[in-house]
Amino acid sequence: MLLRMLPALRALLARIWLLTAVIEVRAEAIDPSQAAALQWLTGMQHAVSALNYKGIVAYLKDHQVESFQLFHAAKSGVEQERLVSMNSPLREVVRNAEKVACYFPDSKKVYVENKPASHSVLIDLPQDLTQLTRYYRVNLQGQEYVARRLSQVIGIEPRDDYRYARLIWVDSDSKLPLKFEMLDEDGQTVEQMVFASMSVEESIPHEDLVPSVQADGFTWQVTQREALPLGSLRWTLQNVPEGFQIASYSRLKRPPADRAVEHILLSDGFSSVSIYIEPHDGSVALKEYSKKVGTINARSTKIGDHHVTVMGEVPEKTVQAIANGLRQQDNRNP
Repeated sequence: MLLRMLPALRALLARIWLLTAVIEVRAEAIDPSQAAALQWLTGMQHAVSALNYKGIVAYLKDHQVESFQLFHAAKSGVEQERLVSMNSPLREVVRNAEKVACYFPDSKKVYVENKPASHSVLIDLPQDLTQLTRYYRVNLQGQEYVARRLSQVIGIEPRDDYRYARLIWVDSDSKLPLKFEMLDEDGQTVEQMVFASMSVEESIPHEDLVPSVQADGFTWQVTQREALPLGSLRWTLQNVPEGFQIASYSRLKRPPADRAVEHILLSDGFSSVSIYIEPHDGSVALKEYSKKVGTINARSTKIGDHHVTVMGEVPEKTVQAIANGLRQQDNRNP
């Protein structure tokens, strides 16, 4: 379930991870309208990571609406964050300086990444915002009210058909993102996040930032994610759509047998694609298939003695190109 949930969360609120960044906009390289839009996004980056805030977030995906409580605190440059579902299935995501953990109280399962993410779960943007202009056109699209707050609408349109378009509504006062939409190839809204209420606080109580459950290794099923050095990667990628680079490489250990699953995360700084690789002993025949659920496209295939699944909130052709370009290196070579 984590394989489906984490990409959804990153896109939902939108995965999504943010770093404080300051960019210099050069008039000779970027047109004025795009420069103004990037300045808004720069302010949003800083606000998301540096402010204390809380709110109720509604999330629409696959014709279903879910609601979450979001708490975010920043103290001395260290962020803490908690996202809690308000409807079934109950789950919560907690991020602090030590780890990121996703709890499922009903099933008593928890997924832990000990290398904490440095970005928020609100919206995913690259640290260097000028990188966006290589693969997207960024522009201002007027002002609208969201949650009774005046916001600036920013359009992010792909320069090719390997990515989806987005719209972001940025609060004119706090510079926090109040609304987010993802558009499919036909320009239809297929995913939406919107704050029903939001407030900037002087501080966030400690009890709002810690998990409401205590997960142990006896009654809870714990799945660990271990970061791996890129030098140990025994896979290569060929003919990947321009801009997609390896952002991280890790290993998931899933109980009860602690079966290892490799995870390669690709990103262009905004859109991301996950590659999950697990050994296949041939005891069960594998069928190749392609599947689409909302904005998520997935491709499952067999490469050598491994079962590979490529999935992400990108068009089908992007997933297909990445799956077709994945190659296993000769493990006999150093």
